[in-house]
Amino acid sequence: MSVKFYLEPYSHIPAHVQISDRIKLALLTGQLRPGDTLPSIRDVEKELGLSRNIVRRAYLELEEYGILKLKHGKGVIVHNDLSYPSDLSLAKRSQRLCQETLAKASAAGIVASSLARMLYQMALEQERLHQRFYYVDTTEPLAQDRAAQISQAWQISIIGLATHQVPSLEAVAADVNLKLFTSYYRYGEVSAQAARLNAEVIPVALKFNEAMIEEIQHIPDGSVVEIVLDEHDFASYGGLILNNYQRGFAHKDVLFKVIAFTSINDLKKRLKSGECHTMIISNKLWDDMPADFKRLKGVRRPKMDFDARASEQARWRAGIVI
Repeated sequence: MSVKFYLEPYSHIPAHVQISDRIKLALLTGQLRPGDTLPSIRDVEKELGLSRNIVRRAYLELEEYGILKLKHGKGVIVHNDLSYPSDLSLAKRSQRLCQETLAKASAAGIVASSLARMLYQMALEQERLHQRFYYVDTTEPLAQDRAAQISQAWQISIIGLATHQVPSLEAVAADVNLKLFTSYYRYGEVSAQAARLNAEVIPVALKFNEAMIEEIQHIPDGSVVEIVLDEHDFASYGGLILNNYQRGFAHKDVLFKVIAFTSINDLKKRLKSGECHTMIISNKLWDDMPADFKRLKGVRRPKMDFDARASEQARWRAGIVI
C-alpha cells in the first residue's frame, strides 16, 4: 500500500513531525503494514515542497525507533519485524471516537483542528495532574534514563522509579489506573512489588546499544566474558540473561558465562589470572563497586537502551495509539 502525505504550513507542529505522525496514523488505520514500501525521501521532498533534510529527519527518527528501514538504492520500507497486534479493536475504538468528536465539533460550529489543539493542552494538563505511567528498574538513575527514552519514542510523560520505590505509589494508585513498564528481566520482581496496587505491569524490550556492541566487537576471539550478577538475579534470571548475550552477540567468537558475585577481591583475582578477558558487572551491582575496580581494564557494565520496535505490543497494551 502507499500513503499520501499532506502538510499544513501554518501548523505549530514541525513539518518533520507531521510526516512522522502521518506514517504512524497510516499504520494505526491499516493503510500501511509491515513490509510496505514508502515514497522515497526525494519523492516526498518534491510532493510537499520541503527540503530534503526535513524529510530525511522524519524518516531517520522512525528508523531509529525501528518503524522504518532505509535501504540504499532500495527505498524505504516499513520494518518487516514490526509487531502490530492482530486484534485491532483499540484502533477501531480510537477511530470511532475521533470521528464522533469531529462530527460533534462540526455540528457545534467549532473548527476541528482548533478543538484538537485545545484537547491536546487539556490532555497534557490532566496527565500532569494524574501521572499514570512509570518505568521501574533496579536503580533510580537507570530507570530515569530509560523512562526518558520511552517518553521520547512514545511522546508521553513517563517517570522513572527504582524497584524499591514502587510501594510508595499506593496512595496514587487509589485514584489512578497505573501502568508500570519494566524490562522482561524485572517483570516478576516488579509484579510482586505492585501486587497491592491498582496497577498493570507491562514488560518492554531492551537492546544492546551501539557503545556496548562496539566494546564486545573489540574483544579478541576465543576470549571468556563473565557477566557478574548478585545472588538473587543469578538464581532467578541467570539463564535468561546469558541467553540474551549469546543471541545478541552470536556473530562473535567469545564464551559468555554468568557468575554470582562473591567479593571484589575474587573478581580482581579472576581478571588478573586471565580466567576471563572481560567482566560485565550488572547495573544492579555497579553503583556499589569501588571506583578503582570500575577503572580496571576489562571491567564493563551493561549498556542497553529501550527497543521501540520490539515494544509495539506494550505500547498498544498501554492504550498509546500513535
